[in-house]
Amino acid sequence: MYADLVEDDLPGIRKVTRKVPDRIEPGVDALFVATQQRLWDAMNWLSLQYSAGAPVDQIREVWPYAMRWAEEYAMFHEAHHLDPQNRGGIVPHAALRTEDYWIVAIRLLCFGLLTGHASEMPRVMRFLDYGNELMNVRDGLIERLVAPFVPGRGAPANTCARHLPYRKLFKVFDAQPVQRPALMARYLDEWYEASRREPYFDMHLGSGINFFGYWSWEAAATTWVLDIDDTSYRDRPFYPRDLADDARSLPRPAQLDSSPAAGPLRCAAGQPCPRTGWWSTPAAADSRRLFQAGERMPDLHADYGATIWQWDARQ
Repeated sequence: MYADLVEDDLPGIRKVTRKVPDRIEPGVDALFVATQQRLWDAMNWLSLQYSAGAPVDQIREVWPYAMRWAEEYAMFHEAHHLDPQNRGGIVPHAALRTEDYWIVAIRLLCFGLLTGHASEMPRVMRFLDYGNELMNVRDGLIERLVAPFVPGRGAPANTCARHLPYRKLFKVFDAQPVQRPALMARYLDEWYEASRREPYFDMHLGSGINFFGYWSWEAAATTWVLDIDDTSYRDRPFYPRDLADDARSLPRPAQLDSSPAAGPLRCAAGQPCPRTGWWSTPAAADSRRLFQAGERMPDLHADYGATIWQWDARQ
């Protein structure tokens, strides 16, 4: 099964990567569909390689490519929405209320956090915010995981977009440090049955064609973010301890300034710019602009709704 899955994923990744620079695919719609599939294939391949026992260094090396491929897909996806011929409104790059939550969001986020790429979390959140923000969808677990590395997002939501099993980790975040190992052990014990509505549940049954192994990536990411001693649960099923161990072996990144003075990472049109720097908006292609603090953010009068400006990590 491993060989079959590799043969399915890698040729697709290779084909899209070779064709996209030359725009061989006919039209932007085909480009966003192809680059979306490449992103899904990359997430599946990383899961598969971990299950097969590949060195964590390999995941660390591949993650930046996956992040770049996510942004390339986002570029074509946004261009599709801005095309006057498409009047269906904005659709998230990864809709957090759907199976995209695990297929893309959790894995892209957790693989990044656990392989030394925490400083790239603003890029991950720009990708995930698209469309979800317009629908007022924020996920409490994702917000808690990125809070130390993405300033200005405010208090995290008290709900999870996919509810179980993820909501159970709120207890771990809220608990005193001495209580966290026992709570995490319980989370892992309940993880599989609590996941019965997630796309990976029972993947090993039948043909197993989409089975990449069962891992609670979010448990390892929470362990690392909160610096929990995992001695009491590191041998539990579903806990990717090699990723957690590798994350702890790396220099811990500096937490970004999340004080109110740092300013939020987004600003609605018509409001004063809270922070001098480069901003962009999904409401228009090539929208990246330099604004001064206090300058009124312009409204681009996009068809789908209000213009939301987002802080650009490339300052």
